[in-house]
Amino acid sequence: MCDEPDAADLAVARWEVATLTGRLRCVEDERDAAVRDRDRNREIVLALRRSRSYRLGRTLVDLARDPMRTAPAMARHWRRPPAPRSRIRAAEMPARIYVAVGLSRAGAHGLIRALRQRVLVEADHLPVMVTDQPSLRHLQVPGVVLEYLPDPATWSRHEPGSDWETLLAERVAQLCRDHRAAHAVVIDPRDPPTLARLLVTDRRVGSLASA
Repeated sequence: MCDEPDAADLAVARWEVATLTGRLRCVEDERDAAVRDRDRNREIVLALRRSRSYRLGRTLVDLARDPMRTAPAMARHWRRPPAPRSRIRAAEMPARIYVAVGLSRAGAHGLIRALRQRVLVEADHLPVMVTDQPSLRHLQVPGVVLEYLPDPATWSRHEPGSDWETLLAERVAQLCRDHRAAHAVVIDPRDPPTLARLLVTDRRVGSLASA
């Protein structure tokens, strides 16, 4: 029979696997969407370049603007590849998912304070905290996004036979998509990180376990 520390280690390991699974699903979705956009844009560009009306209209416009310069350069113009169009996107604050399940009420509130302080000290990401703490279900915290997830025992009562780790993986994948999160970490409920540990260790993907 496993003692309590071993059972806790196993639970954290399962949460890490589920979190990684969710993050990988998000990455795969982003990759597939990028491939579809690339193929769609390529088809549009090819169709446009094959359009005789487009080429003729472009030539007539150029000739009307500068006939002396356009006529000698027409042949070279059609052989040149189209100039890439640059898109200037507004800088978005990257997000990071913190899977903080199994924490006590005091531990969960302490982690929220640490995350808020972390953002005040170094505002380099948006913390998205996944919690199963009922006291945080309807709480709104400036600078921190809270996502409530029923704890495994509650979930098994409402959805008997359903795998809670699958639920966690799906929720992490959705949060990564919604908030464009590049990283996800699992908090060890036995020892939630302090501000100092967050500043030092939360840049790595994995678990914020005891040092």
